[in-house]
Amino acid sequence: PSQPVEIEIETPEVRKKQKRQAELETYMRRMVNRYKKDVLIDTHKVHLLCLIASGIFRGRQCSEPDLLAITLSLLPTHFSMVAKERIDHNYLTGLLKWCVFSSTFTLNACLPCEERQNPRTLLERRLASLSARNHQEMTHLFLLVLRSLQFFCRLVISLQPIPLKPPSAKGQGARTSTGAPGKSNTSQQPSKTASPEQKISPGTKRPAGGAKITGGRGGKKARTKEIKEECDEVKKKPKTSGGQRPKNSKRRSIASKVSYKEESESGEEKEEELSEEEEFQATSEKDSEVSEGGAKSTKWKKGKRKSKANANKRRSSGGEKQIKDEEGKEWEEEEEEEGTVHNRTKRRSGRKNKGPGADEWLEVFLVKTSSWVCVDVERGVGMPHLCSQNATTPMTYVVSVDGDGFVKDLGRKYDPTWLTSSRKRRVDEEWWEETLGSFLGPEDERDKKEEKELQNKLLNKPLPISITEYKNHPLYALKRHLLKYEAVYPSTATVLGYCRGEPVYSRDCVQTLHSKDTWLKEARTVRLGEEPFKMVRGFSNRSRKARMASERKEENDLALFGEWQTEEYQPPIAVDGKVPRNDYGNVYLFKPCMLPVGCIHLQLPNLHRVARKLNMDAAPAVLGFDFHAGYSHAVTDGYIVCEEHEEILRAAWLEDQEIQKQKEKEKKEKRVLSNWTLLVKGLLIRERLKQRYGKKNHGLGSLAETGGLSSDEEEVEAGNPSAKTASETLAMSWPQNRQAEEDGGSISGLKRKTTTKREKRGQEKHLFPFEKV
Repeated sequence: PSQPVEIEIETPEVRKKQKRQAELETYMRRMVNRYKKDVLIDTHKVHLLCLIASGIFRGRQCSEPDLLAITLSLLPTHFSMVAKERIDHNYLTGLLKWCVFSSTFTLNACLPCEERQNPRTLLERRLASLSARNHQEMTHLFLLVLRSLQFFCRLVISLQPIPLKPPSAKGQGARTSTGAPGKSNTSQQPSKTASPEQKISPGTKRPAGGAKITGGRGGKKARTKEIKEECDEVKKKPKTSGGQRPKNSKRRSIASKVSYKEESESGEEKEEELSEEEEFQATSEKDSEVSEGGAKSTKWKKGKRKSKANANKRRSSGGEKQIKDEEGKEWEEEEEEEGTVHNRTKRRSGRKNKGPGADEWLEVFLVKTSSWVCVDVERGVGMPHLCSQNATTPMTYVVSVDGDGFVKDLGRKYDPTWLTSSRKRRVDEEWWEETLGSFLGPEDERDKKEEKELQNKLLNKPLPISITEYKNHPLYALKRHLLKYEAVYPSTATVLGYCRGEPVYSRDCVQTLHSKDTWLKEARTVRLGEEPFKMVRGFSNRSRKARMASERKEENDLALFGEWQTEEYQPPIAVDGKVPRNDYGNVYLFKPCMLPVGCIHLQLPNLHRVARKLNMDAAPAVLGFDFHAGYSHAVTDGYIVCEEHEEILRAAWLEDQEIQKQKEKEKKEKRVLSNWTLLVKGLLIRERLKQRYGKKNHGLGSLAETGGLSSDEEEVEAGNPSAKTASETLAMSWPQNRQAEEDGGSISGLKRKTTTKREKRGQEKHLFPFEKV
């Protein structure tokens, strides 16, 4: 070859390194996403708590005695003369008409609004001027009117916290490009319009062959013109007498037309269902509309291909006129259906509030009818559907605050999508119920009756028509959505309806299954002779190892049983002072009722040592299992002993504890003495080293000042103070030169002093062990 050739060989080490790097990146990305999700959930919860606290504060402000007195002085006397037992819907309508619609309190958006103004002062100013700035202030003023008349009413608030899931940029881009199928070409530039390969939104009909796409305005007329042009080239199959649709469209329409009530009520249910769907416009619903539009265009294309093939057959028989007539009818029906879908989409988009809606309204309890009546200051009395329609979308949480500051969840009453799409926007149900538990008031007959009415309202709603809405539905379930440890029981459960051919069951018929070991933790045992209701693959280490050792690795080896196949655990009986144990030598005590008969549970540490000394039986009590370090470990607490040994073991245990305390005390004292001994010895060694080596390192001047030398050394220094130089003094004071002096050498002219054997033995007595070596 004319040019050099590079050959890259991927070795196993390189592949392993790349794989490790990819796994690390994936792990880091997963951890970052998890952290962001946790932060978003915590922010959502905190914001939700702040909104609840704000609602409670505003409710208490509207219960101030001074404000109620001022409001009562403004009311006509005939409103306060009516007994509470006679107050009904007409009375509230008249009161609202006098307060709002007769211009007693006017709505003026030009009123000044100061930042961080005291809410009480603001309400006093609004009462003085008999005006309100917005819908919220008007609601508060009417709440003062109702509470001044001693009505039991509450403030209903639609909370709008930070969403749990951030809006996806991909979905917004898709909605922007496919939001107006009829006007998809108008937004393009002229240069792009003239290009042969032009992008077409999924909602529009793609022209056959290489036909050009006109760049004019879209809409129904433009689509009709394109369709008629295509009709001249393509012959469709004539429709049957019943007006048969394409196969996919027919199957979809049949699946959606499911009646669950009387035939006379089917029309009302469809209208109610349509209104509920129109009330809420969420991101997921928009995406589904876009995809539905694309699917419809695909269906009509398939029908067009079929009709073209059939038209070629009929063309040989000479029935072209009849084909054209049928084609015209079919295309007219297509136009009508597309127009209907377009109008429905337009109507849905028109129902959605562009800005913030009216998120506050009132509820008044009528003693005459023993029911709560919804009151909106702009739309009248007894119209809850209007309150939900005009609130800020999407509606997620709806709570009420009464005069005492108690909070209650009313999402089931006002949120039309509470059972379906709203569940995905709400926080964990357990956390929400636990949080509201601290704000709930005492339950009375009025609350019980309201709870029953709300439950009946949910049950009377029509069944969902989409399969995705059945997933995790609180009232209904499909078999395809059952989890690994769930099953429908009894097998003869009532079928509430069908969704695309699948039977719909009540959520009460979905039972949770467990294995024998799991039922034992609930103090229940499987009855003898019961067959497993379901077989699944076990995920424990023991099950996995057993499958790997066997030939059938994909076999379902874990037997599951339902509660109807179990019975209460019967604890064994202690005989002859022996505690009944399991195969592992301990006693399962997951529930208090599992305690063996004739035994007692003593939560005393180290009781088994005392029992062993006294030759008595004591078995550890297993209260549960903890999974860590890759395995499941038993959690023990205390010991199981026979009742006749309880007093003896308690007394012996107390005595053993005293002995242990005495031993600990003696051990501590011994340790203290040893520490002091070590410290004193260390100090003595330090002083000895200082006397032997420390004072020779400072020169002649320091030695003369500090003193502490022997008499011979003082005499030598006094006789000839300037005989030794600094180097000689340093050489003499250096510890390592002592051995050289003893060996007979001289350092810098210093003469060695002779010592006898007795002196050497005397010196060795004062040496440390490491100095004798």
